[in-house]
Amino acid sequence: MEKNILDSLLDLEEEFYQEGYHLGATDGAQAGYTEGSVFAVEKGFEKFVELGRLYGKALVWAQRLADSDSPRNSSQESDETDTGKPQSCNEDDLLLDPFVCKEMLPLPPSSRLAKNLEILLELVDPASLPMENTEEAVTDVDERLKGATIKAKLIQRALGEREDTSDIHPDAKDAQVAGDGTGSIEDISSLNIRH
Repeated sequence: MEKNILDSLLDLEEEFYQEGYHLGATDGAQAGYTEGSVFAVEKGFEKFVELGRLYGKALVWAQRLADSDSPRNSSQESDETDTGKPQSCNEDDLLLDPFVCKEMLPLPPSSRLAKNLEILLELVDPASLPMENTEEAVTDVDERLKGATIKAKLIQRALGEREDTSDIHPDAKDAQVAGDGTGSIEDISSLNIRH
């Protein structure tokens, strides 16, 4: 009888270990699924916010390009100069012809710019973005975001506009560019090459 009591005490540690392992594995699987779901929503939101921002920029550029190409633009300018102030417009004109873009400089006519803008609009069109949670859909959104970012940078450089990163990374407003002579740790412009 003494031997059976001691055998059960020796197996007690192994039993507690197995019980703890199974409880931890069950809780970890549940917590991992929850954390993974939250992470997926956050990353998906970040990607679609960036796509929306690029879509907005593309719409403004397209309107500015259309304003510079339209012969109506010159006739409206002559109407404004004749009366000394802009003509009042009704609600339908605001829906078809955004007044915000009229205050911006028109874009120079360029077939390359128009083609890049057309490709950018195709890449970020919200109606054509896949909304499924599949590997192919995620890869498609990632590729479209990467291509749209490249096209937007090309258009900005062609127009001579600066890249505004302040709305993407609000904490980077005062960030210095590497090599700008500020003496920050990233600044290597003042280093001399030793031979």
